[in-house]
Amino acid sequence: MKYVKTIALATAALGLAACGGDDNNDKGEAFVRVLHASADAPNVDVLIDGEAALTNVSFQQGSGYISLPEGSTEVDIRVSGTETIALSAELDLLEDGYYSVIAINDVADLALKVIDDTATFTDGDADVRVVHAATAAAEVDIFVTAPDAELSAPTLDAVPFDAAAVLEGVAAGDYQVQIAVDATDDLVYDSGSLAVSSDITAVAVNSTKGKSPVSLIVWTASGVIPVLDNSTELRIVHAVDDIDVDVFAGGELLIDGFSYKDVEGYLTLEPGTVSVAIAAAGSGIGSALENLSGDLTLERGESYTVIAAGDDGAVTDASLIVLTDQREASNSANADVRLVHGSSAAAADPVDIYVYVNGTTQPSEATVADVELGQDTGYLSLAPNGYTIDIAADGTTSPAISGLTNVALAAGDVKTAIAIGDGSGLEPLLLDDSRD
Repeated sequence: MKYVKTIALATAALGLAACGGDDNNDKGEAFVRVLHASADAPNVDVLIDGEAALTNVSFQQGSGYISLPEGSTEVDIRVSGTETIALSAELDLLEDGYYSVIAINDVADLALKVIDDTATFTDGDADVRVVHAATAAAEVDIFVTAPDAELSAPTLDAVPFDAAAVLEGVAAGDYQVQIAVDATDDLVYDSGSLAVSSDITAVAVNSTKGKSPVSLIVWTASGVIPVLDNSTELRIVHAVDDIDVDVFAGGELLIDGFSYKDVEGYLTLEPGTVSVAIAAAGSGIGSALENLSGDLTLERGESYTVIAAGDDGAVTDASLIVLTDQREASNSANADVRLVHGSSAAAADPVDIYVYVNGTTQPSEATVADVELGQDTGYLSLAPNGYTIDIAADGTTSPAISGLTNVALAAGDVKTAIAIGDGSGLEPLLLDDSRD
């Protein structure tokens, strides 16, 4: 379901829940919006006075202001699909009042932050409220400037976690928000250009994507817009067995003498489209292999792995596998692991993958079945432990690849395992996707 559609449905559902009942007809109206800002918390349902108003709300989703009767109102946050109430708050809503309710902090310390927006929303000018809800950052300096302006003194200095501050009477126009570790030049987030024409709340939250551990949620009266860091990352893996290559990006030599199983770590680039071409080492860009060349669209705030997969016996059939990476575990208590089929061996197309704890019996059904060349499992969330990963030819159970019999996974790990090689021998290539 697309993001904009989710917000529209959520707002409609909350409005319906709030407007039911004849006993509210003689009450004035107040206005409430809700935001899920805890990166490692599960999807949640929002209950208003015991009735489900929003369902299956994920991190960085929220509603615009919706109407509720004035007076005492109970807001409960329930783990979606369960009866478990994770948080509750009793709100005293005043007539014509405006309120923001934010689920904040890591899941182990989840809390509801309630902000009274009435004064800023009704004062007739554009105000920007900044909320520090990113547990990945301690005290930070926040710079709000014209786009590309030179930084001097921070607009907000030494902002601690859970703090909220208001910049009043902000003129309509384009702005840039940058966040640095307090009292340093270490920028951890850059919004790029943002248009401000009315009241917004800018909520800094943890990011599981991209170079920056922080992203921004721009929250307006009608809904939310996640704004990832204005950068992109690219990692390149050489899995064409067995040939040395040169890699070109944007028409310029990026890597020369790149050998089988080499990995070029994450490079920070500007978002946009970049042309990539791979040619046999020393042959020049004019000899680039057609199947290993093309334009890549790199979205802001994302990280990508590009795998050149194949073998030297049929190098013209080699192909590029492009993956969008996760850079932080989705749940800090678990590890996230992704398995990628990058082997050109005919006998390994497709494969069944079994993932199980060391010392236990291989499950009767594959964890992920019928994985073809170029496909991946997506990130699997696993409890910390040692694991065996069997990659077997389709319909079999005997592993066709060795080296994945004791994969140690710790809480917070983010890893990618790529099956590479041809019929002469398959092997795994294990990559660390987490930020340094």
